[in-house]
Amino acid sequence: MKRIFLMLALMAGFTTMFAQRTTDKLDRGLVAVPAQSGGGNLVSWRIFAEEYYDVAYNLYCNGTKLNSEPLQVSNYHHAAGTASSS
Repeated sequence: MKRIFLMLALMAGFTTMFAQRTTDKLDRGLVAVPAQSGGGNLVSWRIFAEEYYDVAYNLYCNGTKLNSEPLQVSNYHHAAGTASSS
């Protein structure tokens, strides 16, 4: 009876130890689409599962930084954006 209890306790310990969330390996997924109102582009990107709430982003267009302060969100309206912006 003691062996059975010990085996069950060990099995329970091993199954809970590996109960971590699995995620796919994705890239940032940056997308820019023409904004429907006001012109420009709507720029959006993924937030990874490993990133926490204190992550901040800088956004660049054609080598020029767009945001004056680091962004806490995963989207941005680039009012001067065009179809040829990169």
